[in-house]
Amino acid sequence: MNQELLHKYFKGNTTVEEEKRILNWVDESEDNRKTLLNERMLFDIALFTDSKRHKREKAVAGARLIPMLRWSARIAATVIVVLCCGYLLKEYQYNKVAQTQTVAVPAGQRAQITLADGTKVWLNAQSTLSYSSNFGRNDRNVELDGEAYFEVAKNKEIPFNVNTETNQVRVVGTHFNVCAYKGSDEFETTLIEGIVDIYAKGNEHPLARLKKNEFFGSYAGKNKKTVLPSYDYLRWREGLYCFDDSALECIFSKLEKYYNVKIIVDDPALLNYRCTGKFKEQDGIEHILKVIQKDLPFTYSINEERDSIWIK
Repeated sequence: MNQELLHKYFKGNTTVEEEKRILNWVDESEDNRKTLLNERMLFDIALFTDSKRHKREKAVAGARLIPMLRWSARIAATVIVVLCCGYLLKEYQYNKVAQTQTVAVPAGQRAQITLADGTKVWLNAQSTLSYSSNFGRNDRNVELDGEAYFEVAKNKEIPFNVNTETNQVRVVGTHFNVCAYKGSDEFETTLIEGIVDIYAKGNEHPLARLKKNEFFGSYAGKNKKTVLPSYDYLRWREGLYCFDDSALECIFSKLEKYYNVKIIVDDPALLNYRCTGKFKEQDGIEHILKVIQKDLPFTYSINEERDSIWIK
């Protein structure tokens, strides 16, 4: 498949026929599917995106009907109905087989991508963002496992929905952060600009509406809404990790993702200690542990592979 056409497809500039051609090519073999996913990953990480989407070509129809004009009106009407039904069926089949695009960021890394509608997304370590290949055509839905910061392009006709394991964040155009790793009992949303509505999954009655500089957190089913005290919380995009009176359990959990290590704690009571501090990503996890050690009573050891840390 032509790389230029694939990039045009990723930008959302392809016509319906071109998209069908690509999807049919993907269905032909597993190698083709892997090629598409690899190209998409390279495209997203490299940020090869367009700020404007080309208008889709209008479908050319009616040429075959010219000879039929001599037929009776009743027969002509029947033919038109059949053609329309066939077209709608093809469109249904096309939408049904639309591929899911996935951007996965491994532990210890971050990435930025731009979606077809112009929305910018920053993904934190060990996070995954999934969306349909026809994103923006009829809806703007994404699935998030992890942490991401969104600058959503405005579109009053099509709301933007961030779906997580337990909740949904619904917006039109705004800047906000969502942290919701699968398997965790924590969900957090921070609003920087605009308005967002937060729903429990499967519920149409919002849990909360956030306005500028407000924060919403859900911890083991207990909800909390407050004013954001500082933007430091969101500086992970710059490689700066900020903790404000955070439990050691929360800090260790984040350090595992940021540095791709497993932290094992000997004494569970240690996890209840709280810490405040700012750390640069480039300083490394050992520097962070040594700083925390100045205030908290623990020692640590690192295994030979440097992928596990034992806290005593």
